[in-house]
Amino acid sequence: MRVAILDDEPAELARVEQTLREIPGPGEAPWTLHRFERGEDLLRQLRRETFDLLILDWQLPDLSGLSLLRWTREHMDAPPAAIMLTSRDAESDIVQALNSGADDYLSKPFRPNELKARVNAVLRRHGLQRNNSEELLSFNDLTFDDAELTVTRARVPISLTEREYRLARCLFANLGRPLSREYLYERFWTHEEIASSRPLDTHIYRLRNKLGLTADRGWQLLTIYGYGYRLESVAAPDQQGH
Repeated sequence: MRVAILDDEPAELARVEQTLREIPGPGEAPWTLHRFERGEDLLRQLRRETFDLLILDWQLPDLSGLSLLRWTREHMDAPPAAIMLTSRDAESDIVQALNSGADDYLSKPFRPNELKARVNAVLRRHGLQRNNSEELLSFNDLTFDDAELTVTRARVPISLTEREYRLARCLFANLGRPLSREYLYERFWTHEEIASSRPLDTHIYRLRNKLGLTADRGWQLLTIYGYGYRLESVAAPDQQGH
């Protein structure tokens, strides 16, 4: 779970970060928290990196949290979930933020347990947390079994390593959403592994072949130059024109 926290008060940033670290990570994904004191700094990162959740203060000395929220909704194909966390508590402010695309709104000073509950609720709505009983998930003819870490096509097992499974599961859980290289590296590799080779490119190549992520099977795994990858569902050739 990759989270960006925006607040121009270092003490508040630290308090939010500490609260989020007390929430268990969803599934296999660890929490990675990124702190920003300037809206412009976060905006630069949003242009080149992937985040699952934004926690935004409203009033900042440069770019306001509300302006940043609106930018994500207007310019990103799949904007991350967003929670406004601000001292502004007028009803008109809350309505304005929610109408601008915020998933939730909390007033400062926040109560840690309430923030945890609101974060979990937003992540569930966005499908970033799933019920432990939901172990099987199907995409066309591919079925993922999270309990056994296996993939089958028409009940025939496909041989994947654990890391290949988790990477594939992440791509399918984010269909249509661009995922930056840094986002994927943070989730699935250590710094030592990254420095020694180009493991992500190798794994993407293997998944394309093993899972048949090609247009004739209804998939397109795109390389986004300078950014990362995006898996898309497309109409197979025998379905086009019907």
